Amino acid sequence: MRAVLVKEFGPIGSHQVEEVPDPEIGPGEVLIENHAIGLNFPDALMLQGKYQKKPDRPFVPGRDLSGVVRAVGANVTRCKPGDRVVAQVFKGAFGELVPAPQERCFVMPEDMPFEEAAGMITVFNTAWVAVEMRGRVQAGDTVMITGAAGGVGLAAVQRCKARGATVLAAVSSPEKGELARQNGADHVIDTNADDLDGLKRHLQAQVEAATGVAEGRACNVVIDTVGADLFEAGLRVLAFGGSLVIVGFSGGSIPAAKANYLLYNNLGVMGAPLDIQFEHMYPEMERGVNDMFRLWTEGKARANINARFPLEDFAQAFDMITGRKVMGKVVLTV
Repeated sequence: MRAVLVKEFGPIGSHQVEEVPDPEIGPGEVLIENHAIGLNFPDALMLQGKYQKKPDRPFVPGRDLSGVVRAVGANVTRCKPGDRVVAQVFKGAFGELVPAPQERCFVMPEDMPFEEAAGMITVFNTAWVAVEMRGRVQAGDTVMITGAAGGVGLAAVQRCKARGATVLAAVSSPEKGELARQNGADHVIDTNADDLDGLKRHLQAQVEAATGVAEGRACNVVIDTVGADLFEAGLRVLAFGGSLVIVGFSGGSIPAAKANYLLYNNLGVMGAPLDIQFEHMYPEMERGVNDMFRLWTEGKARANINARFPLEDFAQAFDMITGRKVMGKVVLTV
């Protein structure tokens, strides 16, 4: 089969699509004929050897895919050959055939396109963890989402709106703000500022104008996908008892919270990691995938696919992600 093969970690363009042996499956595993691949920022880190977990080389990278089940191993009960499935794996998605644990495979709605499913699975699962499991967003809450025009950001916007929250989309351009509004955001918050102090004042003034709450301290939850200065500025718009949920650090630097500020203002900061939830909270994650299918079926959620590339052009596709040129999702077709 054809697959992207990482022989040694290095620049994304240093890897190639090659002919590799078809994968074999064991008990509890599913072999999937791949149709579509969803790209994520962690995939770019994995190719470069910058992800926190590093597979033994050589390996086929990639985590999100959708396709048709070709074969199942012993003791597989979740799906059967011929089923249309979406899967989220640790590695292996960038190939024509993908082995996956059955626990990471989910039978899709019959009318759901492969590209939609592959583009949604990781970002909507991440948003499920951030919005439902960690942020515990409720109807009537005010939520600010940073990086709101990215894959996870847009999924979080859609999930928060489905919960009945008021959503403030923090973005860096009018085009990104318009996309966030199309996905349900109630207000757009501009994140451009010269320095951290200016960013704090800029965000607080806009949140105050949007909500009417003095000094902009109106947000019950801030979901931060960016990190860097937006993390610290995000703390300044939290209401009494509010929480900031850390999703990632697409801004490049990893910030730190001052414990005395959290103490004096009765605030919480928590992480929202994805993969570890499958190990510790599997029934809740399965419920999140089913909720994603429900929202899509009801027309309340979509992948927001911005660009499509064939598998061979994976490096060009990643240029859009690492260069922060993309709004929404990028998918590869197989």
